[in-house]
Amino acid sequence: MLIILSVFIGINVNHNKVVIATANNEVQNVIADIETDKTENIAATEEKTGDPKIVVPGNNEIKFTILGEMMMGGNVTTNVSYLYSSAFKKIFDLTRNSDFTYASLSTNITNLDKIEDPKSKYLVTKDIKSAIVSLGIDAVNISSDHMTDFPKDIFNNTTSLLKENSTYISGINNSTLYLEKNGKKIAIIAANNVFIGTKDNYTDYGMNVYSEEKMKNDIAVASQNADIVIVDIHWGREYIFGVTKEMQNIAYSAIDNGADLVMGSHSLGIYPIITYKNVPIIYSTGYIMTDSDSEIAKRSYIFNINISGDNKIKSLEMLPIYIKDKKEVIPFHEYDKVLASEFNIQLNSWNEQNNLNSKILDDKIVITF
Repeated sequence: MLIILSVFIGINVNHNKVVIATANNEVQNVIADIETDKTENIAATEEKTGDPKIVVPGNNEIKFTILGEMMMGGNVTTNVSYLYSSAFKKIFDLTRNSDFTYASLSTNITNLDKIEDPKSKYLVTKDIKSAIVSLGIDAVNISSDHMTDFPKDIFNNTTSLLKENSTYISGINNSTLYLEKNGKKIAIIAANNVFIGTKDNYTDYGMNVYSEEKMKNDIAVASQNADIVIVDIHWGREYIFGVTKEMQNIAYSAIDNGADLVMGSHSLGIYPIITYKNVPIIYSTGYIMTDSDSEIAKRSYIFNINISGDNKIKSLEMLPIYIKDKKEVIPFHEYDKVLASEFNIQLNSWNEQNNLNSKILDDKIVITF
C-alpha cells in the first residue's frame, strides 16, 4: 500500500439532532514514516458517563461530520465584543445538518467574559458555546496536549460548561462515548498521545492517555455495544508535515483490534486518505479554526462519513475550507477557486495513488469504499 506525500505547490442556532451519549512555523520537511515519536504508554480502565437523549425513528443511514481541531484562543479573545460563532457563519449549512457533528476542542474554557492576557492562546471565554451551537456540534474530543496548561479547576470548568451546553465529551479517562440514532450506535474511543511535561498530569486531570493495551480493551468492549467503532488519537508533529511511524503503528493496531475508522488530530496539514484491511484512516482531520501562520494549516476539510444501513462506512466526502486571517472559515472555492481546485486535485491524486475510488465532484472529494 502506498502512502504518498509531497509538497503543496503554490500554497500561498438551532439544529435538530437526536443524540444519545453514554459510556461503558511552516513546513520543515515532507516525509512519510519519520522516526518514532518519543512517547510511552500507560493504562486505564472504564466507567460510564453522560445522559441520554430520546431516540426517534427515521432513515437507517447515518451521516457523521468531522470538523477537525478548534483553536480559538489568543488575540481574538481580548476583544469583549467578539462572537466566536461569527467565524463560521459561511459554513453553518455545511456542518449542522448531519446526524452527528464532532470536533476536537483544544482550548480550555473560562467563565470570564474577557481574557486579558493575549498570550493565553489555549484559553477561550464561555461564549465559545455560541460557536459550538451554531456549528451544530454534538460532541467534542478534549484529549489534547495543551488541556493541562492551566490549573485543574479550569479543566473541570471546561468539561462542566460543555455538559451544561448539552455537548458530549470524548477523551475522558475510563470512558467511551456512544452516539445513537434510530437504533444505530457509534462508539468513539479518544485518547491523547502528545505530552507536555509528564503523562501523570493528564491522567490526574481525568484525560484518557493512549496505551495500546487500553485501546485494545476499549475496542473489544465497544465492538460488543456499538455498530461502528471510531478511534480518535491526538498524535504526530505539529510543525512537520508527515505521517510518523508511530501514527501508522497506532492506526494499524486499532484496526487489527476491530476499529471501523481511525482518525487523528494535532499533526500538521491534511494527508492522503488510506485504507488498511479495507478500513479508512484519516491521519489528520486538520483544523476548523487555528491561529497558525502556516499556509498548510489554513487549508483543511470538513469530512462527512456516510454509514450505510448495514453498518458499513459507505463513503467519505471531503469539503475544502480555508481559514482566513485566523478569524473566519470560508468554503475554499469562495475564497480562491483556483487554489481550491489545486488543493482538491493534489489530495485526490494522493488518494488515487493509494488505490482508492476517489473522485472530485461538485468542488469536493468523494471516496467510495
